[in-house]
Amino acid sequence: MSIEALACPHCTAPIAPDGWKSAVCAYCRSVLVGLPRAWWARPVPVPPWSGRSADAGAPRVRLGERAWVLGARLGVGAHSEVFRARRDARLPLGAVLKVATDDGEALRRELRVIRRLRQSAARGSDHFVRRLPAPVASGALRGDAISAGGAPFAVAYRARPGFTRTLADVRGAVDPRVAVWVGKRLLEQLTWLHGAGFAHRAIAAEHVLVHERDHGATLIGWSEARWLGGGDPASHRADVAAALEVAGALLDRRAPRALRRFFHAAGSTDAWARHAALVRVSAETLGAPRHAPLNAS
Repeated sequence: MSIEALACPHCTAPIAPDGWKSAVCAYCRSVLVGLPRAWWARPVPVPPWSGRSADAGAPRVRLGERAWVLGARLGVGAHSEVFRARRDARLPLGAVLKVATDDGEALRRELRVIRRLRQSAARGSDHFVRRLPAPVASGALRGDAISAGGAPFAVAYRARPGFTRTLADVRGAVDPRVAVWVGKRLLEQLTWLHGAGFAHRAIAAEHVLVHERDHGATLIGWSEARWLGGGDPASHRADVAAALEVAGALLDRRAPRALRRFFHAAGSTDAWARHAALVRVSAETLGAPRHAPLNAS
């Protein structure tokens, strides 16, 4: 394999292609003049990729046209196992690899939903599309790490820095402000999602990724999401109630009663209206907003 690059014919040092017919080598100071256009495309040999020494012995799989190094298993869902993975190449790409444990239809459905949402032009899409999983490869998974049962359907999503755990991983008492910012982020995402004509329909603690430093929370687990067109009040109400329930589960008895009552109040179909109400009740019970990390008690 070779790549095209400009190299000094005397010392082979690289020379930045600035488009001129003359150049001075920064390494050996040779003056190069009258360079034909073809000279700029001298092939420079590139040694074959042999992998990183740190990956020696690690299981590898193949998905699409790429090989991937499997990392730790992150969890097991109703339809898949989830792993950390990294593209086995000079330019690595961190990913989350979901491997179907059934016929793969749930993962295929999730992939269709995500691709459609990523094309949404609904209000707020410029922001919220960036919160969606970003698929980078999908198809039959093959490799030494795969059981003899065949090649399961799998999807690799680009890893999202900072989103390192789900709400299901949070243990112990937290500042009640954590429940507030988690609830606000989920209601904001639902406002966009419902406006785009979809309902998530599977909001649970294990389907909420959190970014502690940036007060971020985003939904995953999209296999049950559905396009509802003009809307479905029952599905919207269920989404809003589930979002408030998982956020409210972070509160303990030391949290203000009015705040606890808000998170367990009767459901609403309007995520944005509940967001505005949450802003009001949190200001009344907790005062001005301030940073509250997940590990604060």
